[in-house]
Amino acid sequence: MAQSGPVLGFSLRDTLTRLIPGMLLIAPFIVGVTIFVPSILPNGPIQYVLLGISAYLIGEFIDQLRAGLFRVPMGFRYFVYQETDQMDKLPRWYIYLVEVREMLPNKLNFQEERDDEERLTNSLEMEFRKDIESEVGVDFLDNRPREIYDLLLIYMDDHLTPRLRRLQSVSIFSTNLRIAAGGTLIIYTPLALNNWKDPFFWTMWGVSIIIAIVVVVFWSFLTFTQHRYVEILIKEYYVKRHGDQRD
Repeated sequence: MAQSGPVLGFSLRDTLTRLIPGMLLIAPFIVGVTIFVPSILPNGPIQYVLLGISAYLIGEFIDQLRAGLFRVPMGFRYFVYQETDQMDKLPRWYIYLVEVREMLPNKLNFQEERDDEERLTNSLEMEFRKDIESEVGVDFLDNRPREIYDLLLIYMDDHLTPRLRRLQSVSIFSTNLRIAAGGTLIIYTPLALNNWKDPFFWTMWGVSIIIAIVVVVFWSFLTFTQHRYVEILIKEYYVKRHGDQRD
């Protein structure tokens, strides 16, 4: 995607995937300092640039955490699961939810119970699993979803449209945002409990709660973005393969 729209010299992709999540993680501290010790706030452009760089570095750490633990979008994991019917293709937390669901008296309808005809990969004229395994050189049964996903992205890299690159960035942003929101609770909750008489720490904890609530409110939108990204990725792979076959 075009690297336009810089903020403090950062590209749009950097701003979404690193800078904003990094700022979100340190936002409770900034609010606490603003209220209780405003004298140490930046008072010049250089200090604000340094603050932006610090937020970017924290955001880079968040992104590396995402790349290590949550690199594969849930929609793509589910696609591999549908093709193999192997539960280990799904995240452990999702498997746990399925196990809990099976113990409930009133079972909810999960996506896997939809008719096969409603699935995108069955409504297009292509055997996606067979074609991807042949073109990318993977085996859905033996390879992990992250290996299939990484090789598919490498295969499609020169053919990603600007729209798909934008959706990819927003998908990464949504995951990093969740990590940052969870990180604020992990960091500031123990600090507040260990300094329960100090309003400075309780203010930071309160801001972290607000951030977590806001992210949860927009959770459905963030999840939809990731599913949309996977959908467009599969469609663009479909268009490329049909173009190759015509050639």
